[in-house]
Amino acid sequence: MPAYMISDVNVINAERYEEYLAAISEAVRNYGGRYLVRAHETKVLEGTWNPARVVVIQFDSMAEAEKFYSSEQFLSARALRQNVAMVNMILAEGV
Repeated sequence: MPAYMISDVNVINAERYEEYLAAISEAVRNYGGRYLVRAHETKVLEGTWNPARVVVIQFDSMAEAEKFYSSEQFLSARALRQNVAMVNMILAEGV
């Protein structure tokens, strides 16, 4: 069953964020992930959640997503994100 990594990203330093994007995109590809959403523009339909940027990455399973999340490649990319972006992230199993 596929799994979806869903992130709400607030970029603080756009120039340095580009370095992170290059690193994370390569890591996603290497672990079989596929970007489904990379939205800079969102519209609130209900509730109070107002994300700055939404990213949804699909993996083949929760196990594959967790391998990606704990990989050295992701950890290295995540280090580039420090003081560059604030991120809320969840992993959800789906159909």
